[in-house]
Amino acid sequence: MTYKIILPDKTEMNFEDKDGAMKAAKENATKQNKVISVHVQKDGGWVQIALVYPNGFVQEGTGGFGFFKKLPVGRRR
Repeated sequence: MTYKIILPDKTEMNFEDKDGAMKAAKENATKQNKVISVHVQKDGGWVQIALVYPNGFVQEGTGGFGFFKKLPVGRRR
Protein backbone atom coordinates (compact mmCIF):
# COMPACT_ATOMS: atom_id res chain seq x y z
CA MET A 1 0.00 0.00 0.00
CA THR A 2 1.10 3.55 -0.60
CA TYR A 3 0.84 6.17 2.14
CA LYS A 4 1.29 9.90 1.95
CA ILE A 5 1.34 12.85 4.32
CA ILE A 6 0.21 16.31 3.34
CA LEU A 7 2.15 19.17 4.88
CA PRO A 8 0.60 22.57 5.63
CA ASP A 9 2.23 24.12 2.55
CA LYS A 10 0.39 21.48 0.41
CA THR A 11 3.51 19.45 -0.39
CA GLU A 12 3.08 15.69 -0.31
CA MET A 13 5.51 13.00 0.84
CA ASN A 14 4.93 9.38 -0.27
CA PHE A 15 5.85 6.29 1.78
CA GLU A 16 5.65 2.53 1.29
CA ASP A 17 4.85 1.67 4.92
CA LYS A 18 2.55 3.08 7.57
CA ASP A 19 5.22 3.34 10.26
CA GLY A 20 7.43 5.53 8.10
CA ALA A 21 4.52 7.81 7.24
CA MET A 22 3.48 8.16 10.89
CA LYS A 23 7.05 8.88 12.03
CA ALA A 24 7.51 11.56 9.36
CA ALA A 25 4.11 13.08 10.20
CA LYS A 26 5.03 13.29 13.91
CA GLU A 27 8.37 14.91 13.14
CA ASN A 28 6.84 17.47 10.77
CA ALA A 29 3.92 18.23 13.10
CA THR A 30 6.21 19.09 16.01
CA LYS A 31 8.70 20.96 13.80
CA GLN A 32 6.05 23.07 12.03
CA ASN A 33 3.56 23.19 14.94
CA LYS A 34 0.70 22.22 12.59
CA VAL A 35 -1.70 19.29 12.19
CA ILE A 36 -0.58 16.75 9.56
CA SER A 37 -2.93 14.31 7.84
CA VAL A 38 -1.94 10.79 6.77
CA HIS A 39 -3.63 9.22 3.73
CA VAL A 40 -3.60 5.75 2.17
CA GLN A 41 -4.37 4.82 -1.44
CA LYS A 42 -7.43 2.59 -1.76
CA ASP A 43 -9.37 1.74 -4.91
CA GLY A 44 -7.56 4.38 -6.95
CA GLY A 45 -8.30 7.20 -4.50
CA TRP A 46 -6.78 8.59 -1.31
CA VAL A 47 -8.48 8.00 2.05
CA GLN A 48 -7.52 9.86 5.22
CA ILE A 49 -6.57 7.41 7.97
CA ALA A 50 -5.04 9.61 10.70
CA LEU A 51 -4.39 13.11 11.97
CA VAL A 52 -1.15 13.87 13.82
CA TYR A 53 -1.10 16.83 16.20
CA PRO A 54 1.95 18.90 17.26
CA ASN A 55 1.86 17.56 20.84
CA GLY A 56 2.39 14.00 19.51
CA PHE A 57 -1.25 12.88 19.75
CA VAL A 58 -2.35 10.65 16.86
CA GLN A 59 -6.04 10.38 16.02
CA GLU A 60 -6.65 7.27 13.91
CA GLY A 61 -9.82 5.79 12.51
CA THR A 62 -10.98 8.67 10.37
CA GLY A 63 -14.21 6.89 9.47
CA GLY A 64 -15.99 9.09 11.99
CA PHE A 65 -14.41 12.43 11.13
CA GLY A 66 -17.22 13.39 8.77
CA PHE A 67 -19.96 12.00 11.02
CA PHE A 68 -20.16 15.06 13.26
CA LYS A 69 -20.58 17.39 10.29
CA LYS A 70 -23.88 15.69 9.46
CA LEU A 71 -25.49 16.15 12.88
CA PRO A 72 -28.25 18.74 13.11
CA VAL A 73 -27.37 22.00 14.82
CA GLY A 74 -29.76 23.63 17.28
CA ARG A 75 -32.65 22.17 19.19
CA ARG A 76 -36.19 21.43 18.16
CA ARG A 77 -38.91 23.75 19.37
